[in-house]
Amino acid sequence: MQQFCHTCLVIAATLALASCSAINIVYDNAPTFVASEVDDAFDLNDAQNVQVDAALQSFFDWHRQQELARYQQMLNDAALAIADGISAAEYLAIYDAVRSAGKRSLLRMIDELHGLTATLTPAQIDRYDQYFRERSEKYQDYLEMSSQQRQIFTEEWIIDKMEEWFGELEDLQYEKIVARLRQLPEVRVAWIAFREARHQAFIDALRKAPGTGLSKQQLQHILLDTDSEHARAYEPQRLAYRQAFAQMLADVSGWLGKAQIRHAVERMREYEKIVIELQDND
Repeated sequence: MQQFCHTCLVIAATLALASCSAINIVYDNAPTFVASEVDDAFDLNDAQNVQVDAALQSFFDWHRQQELARYQQMLNDAALAIADGISAAEYLAIYDAVRSAGKRSLLRMIDELHGLTATLTPAQIDRYDQYFRERSEKYQDYLEMSSQQRQIFTEEWIIDKMEEWFGELEDLQYEKIVARLRQLPEVRVAWIAFREARHQAFIDALRKAPGTGLSKQQLQHILLDTDSEHARAYEPQRLAYRQAFAQMLADVSGWLGKAQIRHAVERMREYEKIVIELQDND
């Protein structure tokens, strides 16, 4: 279920890739797209598909009415923070706001779809397990890398993201940022282990509740509770990494030129305009 909520959030967060004329079409068709993913994951029957369609339409109606204004505020806050050089504290505040948005959406998704778990057959649960495994192959590839290969992979991924926001980096900036990135702790291995353990907890719970399904409280514990067994090992590493990343980003911010800062602010404002457009098209 977390994967489908993530899909919803990706759709909502990447609408800037669409032209203005296509924004409403993409957003309006998001329930259909996610429903097809759920069907592919479980091989739903007709009654289950009707249930999922209604739940996802309700979710996206709520998202448009309740969440887009919050997105607009987050984007405005981020643009203001970036404009004068983002601090570690400002980054952590933005990060917490994004995590809170994800949590709200996942809670809403649980409200809408928890009843589906009571209708799942053992074969459908097995199919979802396989669906998850197939989409986890890229993480297995990462685990099979050497520590040096993982470091290079991470550096290149973060540099690519930075250049998307700030534009092309100069050679000296690139060298300084890479050196700074090498000071960050490794966290991806821990995250992959957490992701696997959370999935296994979800599958095990489904298999122990044939015909009755999982309650909202059970799903919330598995998917969101930082005190769950699978989260306890990961949370300290996640928090340590985010603190280190926030300080790294604050350092990098001081190495950027005015044009690069302006590039990031302008892009953030474009996202904000798109969110406003979506609200106006309600």
